[in-house]
Amino acid sequence: MTRECVVALAATPVALGALSSRLSRHAAVRLAPAAATVLLTAFALTVALSTGLLLCLAAVIALAETPGLSGLSHWSPGELRAVVPVPAEAGAVGGVLAAVLLASAAVHLARTVRDARRASAVAASLPRSGGGLSVMENDAVIAYTIPGRHRRIVVSTGMLRSLSAVQRRALLAHETSHLRHRHHRYVQLARLAAAANPLVRPVSRAVDLAVERWADENAAVEVGDRRTVAHALAAAALASAAPGPAPPAGSLGGARTGVADRVGFLLRPPVRHRLAYALVTAGIVLCWTATCVAVGHIHGLMELAEA
Repeated sequence: MTRECVVALAATPVALGALSSRLSRHAAVRLAPAAATVLLTAFALTVALSTGLLLCLAAVIALAETPGLSGLSHWSPGELRAVVPVPAEAGAVGGVLAAVLLASAAVHLARTVRDARRASAVAASLPRSGGGLSVMENDAVIAYTIPGRHRRIVVSTGMLRSLSAVQRRALLAHETSHLRHRHHRYVQLARLAAAANPLVRPVSRAVDLAVERWADENAAVEVGDRRTVAHALAAAALASAAPGPAPPAGSLGGARTGVADRVGFLLRPPVRHRLAYALVTAGIVLCWTATCVAVGHIHGLMELAEA
Protein backbone atom coordinates (compact mmCIF):
# COMPACT_ATOMS: atom_id res chain seq x y z
CA MET A 1 0.00 0.00 0.00
CA THR A 2 1.41 3.38 -0.97
CA ARG A 3 2.01 6.27 1.40
CA GLU A 4 -0.75 8.25 -0.35
CA CYS A 5 -3.29 5.47 0.24
CA VAL A 6 -2.46 5.29 3.93
CA VAL A 7 -2.80 9.06 4.27
CA ALA A 8 -6.14 8.96 2.43
CA LEU A 9 -7.45 6.21 4.70
CA ALA A 10 -6.32 8.05 7.83
CA ALA A 11 -7.98 11.24 6.59
CA THR A 12 -11.35 9.56 5.95
CA PRO A 13 -12.81 10.13 9.46
CA VAL A 14 -11.77 13.79 9.33
CA ALA A 15 -13.32 14.20 5.88
CA LEU A 16 -16.57 12.59 7.02
CA GLY A 17 -16.59 14.83 10.08
CA ALA A 18 -16.18 17.87 7.85
CA LEU A 19 -19.12 16.69 5.73
CA SER A 20 -21.26 15.87 8.77
CA SER A 21 -23.12 19.19 8.77
CA ARG A 22 -24.73 18.60 5.39
CA LEU A 23 -25.11 14.85 5.89
CA SER A 24 -26.79 15.16 9.30
CA ARG A 25 -29.24 17.79 8.07
CA HIS A 26 -30.16 15.62 5.08
CA ALA A 27 -30.64 12.58 7.31
CA ALA A 28 -32.68 14.45 9.94
CA VAL A 29 -35.12 15.60 7.24
CA ARG A 30 -35.27 12.49 5.07
CA LEU A 31 -35.14 9.66 7.61
CA ALA A 32 -37.86 8.46 9.94
CA PRO A 33 -37.11 10.15 13.29
CA ALA A 34 -36.34 6.91 15.14
CA ALA A 35 -33.97 5.73 12.41
CA ALA A 36 -32.37 9.18 12.19
CA THR A 37 -31.74 9.18 15.94
CA VAL A 38 -30.06 5.78 15.97
CA LEU A 39 -28.03 6.21 12.77
CA LEU A 40 -26.86 9.76 13.50
CA THR A 41 -25.81 8.79 17.02
CA ALA A 42 -23.86 5.84 15.62
CA PHE A 43 -22.30 8.10 12.98
CA ALA A 44 -21.19 10.68 15.55
CA LEU A 45 -19.63 8.02 17.78
CA THR A 46 -17.95 6.36 14.79
CA VAL A 47 -16.29 9.55 13.58
CA ALA A 48 -15.21 10.56 17.08
CA LEU A 49 -13.80 7.14 17.98
CA SER A 50 -12.07 6.63 14.63
CA THR A 51 -10.47 10.05 14.70
CA GLY A 52 -9.28 9.57 18.28
CA LEU A 53 -7.88 6.13 17.51
CA LEU A 54 -5.89 7.40 14.52
CA LEU A 55 -4.56 10.38 16.49
CA CYS A 56 -3.42 8.04 19.26
CA LEU A 57 -1.75 5.81 16.68
CA ALA A 58 0.13 8.82 15.31
CA ALA A 59 1.28 9.62 18.84
CA VAL A 60 2.50 6.04 19.33
CA ILE A 61 4.53 6.31 16.14
CA ALA A 62 6.10 9.57 17.29
CA LEU A 63 7.04 7.98 20.62
CA ALA A 64 8.35 4.86 18.87
CA GLU A 65 10.74 6.97 16.83
CA THR A 66 12.23 8.48 19.99
CA PRO A 67 15.63 6.81 20.54
CA GLY A 68 15.14 6.54 24.29
CA LEU A 69 11.81 4.71 23.96
CA SER A 70 12.27 2.67 20.80
CA GLY A 71 14.52 0.22 22.59
CA LEU A 72 11.74 -0.78 24.96
CA SER A 73 9.91 -2.51 22.12
CA HIS A 74 12.95 -3.35 20.02
CA TRP A 75 12.11 -0.89 17.26
CA SER A 76 14.76 0.57 15.01
CA PRO A 77 14.08 4.36 14.88
CA GLY A 78 15.78 4.72 11.50
CA GLU A 79 13.92 1.79 9.97
CA LEU A 80 10.64 2.99 11.50
CA ARG A 81 11.04 6.45 9.98
CA ALA A 82 11.76 4.83 6.63
CA VAL A 83 8.73 2.54 6.46
CA VAL A 84 5.96 4.28 8.45
CA PRO A 85 4.38 7.15 6.46
CA VAL A 86 3.86 9.45 9.46
CA PRO A 87 6.42 12.21 10.20
CA ALA A 88 7.46 12.39 13.83
CA GLU A 89 6.33 16.01 14.03
CA ALA A 90 2.86 15.14 12.75
CA GLY A 91 2.69 12.29 15.25
CA ALA A 92 3.57 14.63 18.09
CA VAL A 93 0.87 17.09 17.03
CA GLY A 94 -1.57 14.22 16.78
CA GLY A 95 -0.68 13.10 20.29
CA VAL A 96 -1.26 16.56 21.74
CA LEU A 97 -4.57 16.88 19.89
CA ALA A 98 -5.66 13.43 21.07
CA ALA A 99 -4.88 14.39 24.67
CA VAL A 100 -6.87 17.63 24.36
CA LEU A 101 -9.90 15.90 22.84
CA LEU A 102 -9.77 13.08 25.39
CA ALA A 103 -9.67 15.63 28.21
CA SER A 104 -12.62 17.47 26.66
CA ALA A 105 -14.62 14.24 26.49
CA ALA A 106 -13.71 13.36 30.09
CA VAL A 107 -14.79 16.79 31.36
CA HIS A 108 -18.05 16.55 29.44
CA LEU A 109 -18.72 13.05 30.78
CA ALA A 110 -18.09 14.18 34.35
CA ARG A 111 -20.43 17.14 33.85
CA THR A 112 -23.12 14.87 32.38
CA VAL A 113 -22.95 12.50 35.35
CA ARG A 114 -23.12 15.45 37.77
CA ASP A 115 -26.13 16.95 35.97
CA ALA A 116 -27.91 13.58 35.90
CA ARG A 117 -27.49 13.18 39.66
CA ARG A 118 -28.75 16.67 40.34
CA ALA A 119 -31.73 16.19 38.03
CA SER A 120 -32.54 12.88 39.72
CA ALA A 121 -32.45 14.59 43.12
CA VAL A 122 -34.82 17.27 41.84
CA ALA A 123 -37.17 14.60 40.46
CA ALA A 124 -37.18 12.70 43.75
CA SER A 125 -38.25 15.86 45.59
CA LEU A 126 -41.21 16.61 43.31
CA PRO A 127 -44.74 15.57 44.28
CA ARG A 128 -46.30 12.87 42.13
CA SER A 129 -49.71 13.60 40.64
CA GLY A 130 -50.20 10.11 39.24
CA GLY A 131 -47.80 7.72 37.59
CA GLY A 132 -44.64 9.60 36.70
CA LEU A 133 -46.38 12.96 36.32
CA SER A 134 -45.60 15.94 38.56
CA VAL A 135 -47.76 19.06 38.26
CA MET A 136 -46.14 22.26 39.51
CA GLU A 137 -48.23 25.14 40.83
CA ASN A 138 -46.68 27.83 38.67
CA ASP A 139 -48.13 30.35 36.24
CA ALA A 140 -45.04 30.03 34.01
CA VAL A 141 -45.36 27.68 31.04
CA ILE A 142 -43.14 24.69 31.86
CA ALA A 143 -42.94 21.16 30.48
CA TYR A 144 -39.95 18.84 30.53
CA THR A 145 -38.92 15.26 31.23
CA ILE A 146 -36.36 14.13 33.80
CA PRO A 147 -34.91 10.72 32.87
CA GLY A 148 -33.03 8.37 35.12
CA ARG A 149 -33.81 6.58 38.35
CA HIS A 150 -36.56 8.97 39.48
CA ARG A 151 -38.25 9.50 36.14
CA ARG A 152 -40.69 12.38 35.99
CA ILE A 153 -42.78 14.32 33.51
CA VAL A 154 -42.94 17.83 34.94
CA VAL A 155 -45.73 20.14 33.79
CA SER A 156 -46.80 23.45 35.28
CA THR A 157 -50.38 24.53 35.82
CA GLY A 158 -49.61 27.46 33.54
CA MET A 159 -48.79 25.05 30.70
CA LEU A 160 -51.93 23.01 31.29
CA ARG A 161 -54.12 26.15 31.23
CA SER A 162 -52.56 27.28 27.94
CA LEU A 163 -53.57 24.09 26.10
CA SER A 164 -56.86 22.48 25.20
CA ALA A 165 -57.75 19.01 26.45
CA VAL A 166 -56.57 17.23 23.30
CA GLN A 167 -53.41 19.36 23.20
CA ARG A 168 -52.63 18.40 26.80
CA ARG A 169 -53.00 14.77 25.77
CA ALA A 170 -50.53 15.34 22.92
CA LEU A 171 -48.08 17.05 25.28
CA LEU A 172 -48.15 14.18 27.76
CA ALA A 173 -47.79 11.61 24.96
CA HIS A 174 -44.75 13.51 23.69
CA GLU A 175 -43.07 13.57 27.10
CA THR A 176 -43.97 9.93 27.78
CA SER A 177 -42.25 8.96 24.52
CA HIS A 178 -39.02 10.52 25.79
CA LEU A 179 -39.11 8.27 28.85
CA ARG A 180 -40.29 5.11 27.11
CA HIS A 181 -37.64 5.21 24.40
CA ARG A 182 -34.85 6.58 26.62
CA HIS A 183 -34.13 9.46 24.29
CA HIS A 184 -31.70 11.01 26.75
CA ARG A 185 -29.19 8.25 26.05
CA TYR A 186 -28.95 9.13 22.38
CA VAL A 187 -28.65 12.82 23.19
CA GLN A 188 -25.94 12.21 25.79
CA LEU A 189 -23.92 9.90 23.51
CA ALA A 190 -24.08 12.34 20.60
CA ARG A 191 -23.00 15.22 22.82
CA LEU A 192 -20.15 13.14 24.21
CA ALA A 193 -19.01 12.43 20.66
CA ALA A 194 -19.18 16.16 19.90
CA ALA A 195 -17.05 16.89 22.96
CA ALA A 196 -14.49 14.37 21.72
CA ASN A 197 -14.60 15.72 18.16
CA PRO A 198 -15.97 19.23 17.46
CA LEU A 199 -16.49 18.32 13.80
CA VAL A 200 -19.59 16.29 14.73
CA ARG A 201 -21.35 19.05 16.65
CA PRO A 202 -23.85 19.45 13.79
CA VAL A 203 -24.65 15.76 14.15
CA SER A 204 -25.29 16.22 17.86
CA ARG A 205 -27.72 19.06 17.11
CA ALA A 206 -29.41 16.86 14.50
CA VAL A 207 -29.87 14.13 17.13
CA ASP A 208 -31.50 16.70 19.45
CA LEU A 209 -33.97 17.49 16.67
CA ALA A 210 -34.49 13.83 15.76
CA VAL A 211 -35.47 12.75 19.28
CA GLU A 212 -38.00 15.58 19.47
CA ARG A 213 -39.43 14.57 16.10
CA TRP A 214 -39.55 10.96 17.33
CA ALA A 215 -41.62 12.05 20.32
CA ASP A 216 -43.81 14.24 18.08
CA GLU A 217 -44.59 11.29 15.82
CA ASN A 218 -45.43 9.08 18.80
CA ALA A 219 -47.76 11.79 20.09
CA ALA A 220 -49.43 12.00 16.67
CA VAL A 221 -50.08 8.26 16.77
CA GLU A 222 -51.45 8.56 20.31
CA VAL A 223 -53.95 11.33 19.54
CA GLY A 224 -54.57 10.21 15.96
CA ASP A 225 -54.01 13.61 14.38
CA ARG A 226 -50.69 15.15 13.31
CA ARG A 227 -52.25 18.61 12.96
CA THR A 228 -53.35 18.58 16.60
CA VAL A 229 -49.80 17.81 17.72
CA ALA A 230 -48.48 20.61 15.51
CA HIS A 231 -50.92 23.09 17.05
CA ALA A 232 -50.06 21.91 20.57
CA LEU A 233 -46.35 22.29 19.85
CA ALA A 234 -46.79 25.78 18.43
CA ALA A 235 -49.00 26.85 21.34
CA ALA A 236 -46.54 25.49 23.91
CA ALA A 237 -43.61 27.18 22.18
CA LEU A 238 -45.37 30.56 22.05
CA ALA A 239 -46.46 30.34 25.66
CA SER A 240 -43.04 29.20 26.91
CA ALA A 241 -41.36 32.23 25.32
CA ALA A 242 -42.20 34.13 28.51
CA PRO A 243 -39.53 33.96 31.24
CA GLY A 244 -39.85 31.20 33.80
CA PRO A 245 -37.79 28.77 35.89
CA ALA A 246 -35.24 26.90 33.81
CA PRO A 247 -35.50 23.10 33.76
CA PRO A 248 -32.65 21.24 35.44
CA ALA A 249 -29.64 20.32 33.34
CA GLY A 250 -30.00 16.79 32.00
CA SER A 251 -33.73 17.06 31.36
CA LEU A 252 -35.45 16.99 27.98
CA GLY A 253 -37.66 19.91 27.02
CA GLY A 254 -38.73 20.25 23.42
CA ALA A 255 -40.66 23.52 23.33
CA ARG A 256 -37.54 25.39 22.16
CA THR A 257 -35.86 22.78 19.92
CA GLY A 258 -36.42 23.31 16.19
CA VAL A 259 -40.08 24.20 16.69
CA ALA A 260 -40.63 25.70 13.24
CA ASP A 261 -39.11 22.68 11.49
CA ARG A 262 -41.05 20.23 13.62
CA VAL A 263 -44.36 21.97 13.03
CA GLY A 264 -43.63 21.89 9.30
CA PHE A 265 -42.86 18.17 9.42
CA LEU A 266 -46.16 17.49 11.20
CA LEU A 267 -48.24 19.56 8.79
CA ARG A 268 -47.06 17.75 5.66
CA PRO A 269 -46.96 14.05 4.79
CA PRO A 270 -43.85 12.20 5.98
CA VAL A 271 -41.05 11.99 3.40
CA ARG A 272 -38.79 8.95 3.37
CA HIS A 273 -35.79 8.46 1.07
CA ARG A 274 -33.79 5.24 0.92
CA LEU A 275 -30.81 7.25 -0.27
CA ALA A 276 -30.55 8.93 3.14
CA TYR A 277 -30.40 5.53 4.88
CA ALA A 278 -27.73 4.41 2.43
CA LEU A 279 -25.63 7.57 2.84
CA VAL A 280 -25.46 7.46 6.63
CA THR A 281 -24.90 3.70 6.76
CA ALA A 282 -22.22 3.94 4.08
CA GLY A 283 -20.51 6.73 6.03
CA ILE A 284 -20.38 4.56 9.17
CA VAL A 285 -19.08 1.50 7.30
CA LEU A 286 -16.55 3.54 5.30
CA CYS A 287 -15.20 5.23 8.41
CA TRP A 288 -14.64 1.99 10.31
CA THR A 289 -13.24 0.20 7.25
CA ALA A 290 -10.73 2.96 6.53
CA THR A 291 -9.70 3.13 10.18
CA CYS A 292 -9.21 -0.64 10.54
CA VAL A 293 -7.26 -0.92 7.28
CA ALA A 294 -5.01 2.03 8.17
CA VAL A 295 -4.36 0.75 11.70
CA GLY A 296 -3.69 -2.79 10.47
CA HIS A 297 -1.31 -1.62 7.75
CA ILE A 298 0.70 0.67 10.04
CA HIS A 299 0.84 -2.03 12.71
CA GLY A 300 2.32 -4.38 10.13
CA LEU A 301 4.92 -1.79 9.15
CA MET A 302 5.87 -1.30 12.79
CA GLU A 303 6.42 -5.03 13.18
CA LEU A 304 8.69 -4.97 10.15
CA ALA A 305 10.67 -2.17 11.80
CA GLU A 306 11.50 -4.25 14.86
CA ALA A 307 15.23 -4.52 15.25
